[in-house]
Amino acid sequence: MTNMKKSLFSLSFAILCFLLCFQAIASAEEMIRVQAEGAAAIVGGNKDKARSEAKNQTYRDALEKGVGAYVQGITEMKDFQVVKDKVFSQSQGLVKSFEITREWEEDGIYYMEADCQVSAGALDGVLGPVVIDILGNPRVMVLIDESIEGERPFLSTVEGEVLKVFEKAGYLLVDPGQADKLDQKELDLARETGDVARLQDLARSFRADVIIYGKAQGLSFTQQKIEGVTLFGVRSQVQLKAIISQTGYVLGTELIEKKAKGTSAQDGAVKAFQAASKPVAQGLVNKVAYVLVSGQTGSVSGRTIKVVIEGVNFSQLRKIKQELESMDGVTAVYQRAFEGGRVDLDVVAEKMAEDLAVDLEGLGVEITSLTANSVEGKKAK
Repeated sequence: MTNMKKSLFSLSFAILCFLLCFQAIASAEEMIRVQAEGAAAIVGGNKDKARSEAKNQTYRDALEKGVGAYVQGITEMKDFQVVKDKVFSQSQGLVKSFEITREWEEDGIYYMEADCQVSAGALDGVLGPVVIDILGNPRVMVLIDESIEGERPFLSTVEGEVLKVFEKAGYLLVDPGQADKLDQKELDLARETGDVARLQDLARSFRADVIIYGKAQGLSFTQQKIEGVTLFGVRSQVQLKAIISQTGYVLGTELIEKKAKGTSAQDGAVKAFQAASKPVAQGLVNKVAYVLVSGQTGSVSGRTIKVVIEGVNFSQLRKIKQELESMDGVTAVYQRAFEGGRVDLDVVAEKMAEDLAVDLEGLGVEITSLTANSVEGKKAK
C-alpha cells in the first residue's frame, strides 16, 4: 500500500509540474489587445440573428485590427483584402479572448463592441504563409560567410539550415551553385566583403528578389579529456541580414550565440551552428514577406505572377517578353525556364492576374488556366 501511495504521489506531482509548465507557457504567449466593433441590420424583427451577425462582424474586426497592429504598413498593400480573407478562413484559435463590453439597438441596427486579445504567435503562423502566397512565392538566395577556427568549411552548415527554413515557409530558392566562373568570383567577393551594393547586384544577376547574407563564426574555447576522448567546447555566432534586391532595403536580425561540445572543433561548431541557425532564420522569414508587400520601407513595386505558355518557339518567346516588358504596370519579366516549346516566366506587375491574362490574349496567347497568382496558356496557331 505504501508503494502504491508513493506511485500515486509521484504521478500527481508529475501532472502538477506539467500543468504549471503549461500555464507558464500560455501566460508567456504574446497577445495583441484590440477594441473591436460590429453591426447588423435587424430584419423581420429577428434580433437573435442580427446579434449573431453583429458578433461575427466584431470577430472579423478584431482579426483585422490584430493583423494591422502586428504588421505596421501591411494594410497599404493592394491585395490586403485577399490577405484578410485568407487569414479569416484559417482564423480558428487566433482570437484568444472575446469580452463583449457593450451591445445596443438603434434605428433597426444591432451594434456590438468587445475587448479582444489576438494571439501574435498564432497570427504569425497564419499570416506569414498567406503573405508569401499572395506575393507569388518570391525567390530567395542565401549566402553565408562561415568560418571555423578561421577557416572556411567546404559546405556551409548555416547556409543549409537557413535554406530549409525559407523553403518550408514557401519561398522559391535560387541555387548559387549554378554560377559560372565569373559569377563565382562575384560570389566570393560578396561573401567576403558583405557589401550591400555588391550583394544587391548579385541578387539581381541571379534573378533573386531577396538575398539573405550572414556571418557565422565558430571558435573553440575549452578542451576536456573524458575516458581518453578529447571534447572541444565551441562557441558559435550567427547573424543574418536580408537585402531586397530591387530597392537595397536592409532588414537585419540580432546576433545569436550557441555553445556545443564535439569530438573536434569542426564537430562542435557544426552542432552549435545548427542550434543557432533555425531561430535566427525564423526571425527573418516572415519579416521579409511583410517588407515585400508593405507600402513602406522599401517595398518591391508590384506582385509576382507566374506565367506558363506552351507551344512557343524562341523568336515568339522573345517577342512576348519584349511586349510584356513595354506594357504599363509591368515592372520586370524574368525567364525561369524554356524547354520543349514551354516557357516559365515570372512577371512582376502592378496589376491582377486577370488583367495580365487579358494582355496575353492580345499577344495571341490562348488562356487555359487562371488563379490569383498564375496564368497558363498556349500560343494560338
